[in-house]
Amino acid sequence: MSDPLSASTPLAPLPNTPAIQSALDASHLQLLEIGFYISGVTTALRFIWLLFMAVFFAIIGFSASFAKFQTNNGTSGEPPPAVFFFFFAGFFGVIIFLTLIFAGLEIYAGICLKKRRHPILIQIVAALYCLSIPWGTALGVFTFIVLNRPTVRLLFDNTSLQVPPASSIVRS
Repeated sequence: MSDPLSASTPLAPLPNTPAIQSALDASHLQLLEIGFYISGVTTALRFIWLLFMAVFFAIIGFSASFAKFQTNNGTSGEPPPAVFFFFFAGFFGVIIFLTLIFAGLEIYAGICLKKRRHPILIQIVAALYCLSIPWGTALGVFTFIVLNRPTVRLLFDNTSLQVPPASSIVRS
């Protein structure tokens, strides 16, 4: 008697019915939506670390401008230029701003996945994800794979064409 799980017996493929494909598409889009939300929240949490760094450099800049530094032989020396520390505080401020914008885009892309709208925006965010290795690259590549399916494209096309209900059309 042969083993049904042996390598010699081929497995029969599942029938590819529209109902099964629709369920797979909905499941994959929901998983991508959850991935976008998680990534958006973790990006927003990076804001706290960057804010800490900006405040740290600003405090050092203020204290460097008011303090007199002692050299090793006991004579007073010149403090480091405060502009140096303010430059880093400003640099981190710009990074904080860009981080918050990207976190908002990530969460908005998750909302767009849920509503099946703006596939171009979702693909732009996915392309930016590909720069973040390894989590972002995986999420970006899977987003491209799922959104390029013809059945998924139809889901996005159908929701972008808003047809008013027949009862709202006034006959002349």
